[in-house]
Amino acid sequence: MSERLRVRCGRVEIEKMMTAAIALAILVGVGLGCGQGAQTGPGEIHWDRQACEHCQMVISQRRHAVQVRSAGERKTHAFDDLGCALLWLDAGEEAAANEADVEIWVRDASRADWVEAREANFEDGQSTPMGYGFSSAREGLSFEAVRARVRETERARRSGGPRSGSAATDGSAEAASVE
Repeated sequence: MSERLRVRCGRVEIEKMMTAAIALAILVGVGLGCGQGAQTGPGEIHWDRQACEHCQMVISQRRHAVQVRSAGERKTHAFDDLGCALLWLDAGEEAAANEADVEIWVRDASRADWVEAREANFEDGQSTPMGYGFSSAREGLSFEAVRARVRETERARRSGGPRSGSAATDGSAEAASVE
């Protein structure tokens, strides 16, 4: 084989390899783009391994789990208690964002499915991971009523008052001793 033929064959091989590398890079890019997941709706929670964004406790109780999808980056944030999610929203960047673009998802008590929190009703006096006491129900308090009660409860906690959402309203000795 002459020297000239080897060089020519070498160029063809290099061109084929470069074409294959470019095609592979395009396929990887498309695959990564498709694998980013949904930009709306609840995401996946890694039960018994993932920590609550607010209190850092592991999320175990599916019935009380909450997810918030942020307005800007559309990332999901997971919480073990509705109270944690609401306080995180009040304290964080999402409070400054247009909250209409923020999605808040709670577990539906009857179907064990996710529902939009603003459309759900809530029952008070439940045993929840952080003691705020609210879980979704067919009938009950509105989302805004729960939000107001969580804020009241947090103010009471910071001033040394009762710890649970129901304790702040019913005044029972048992609820007040949950500290």
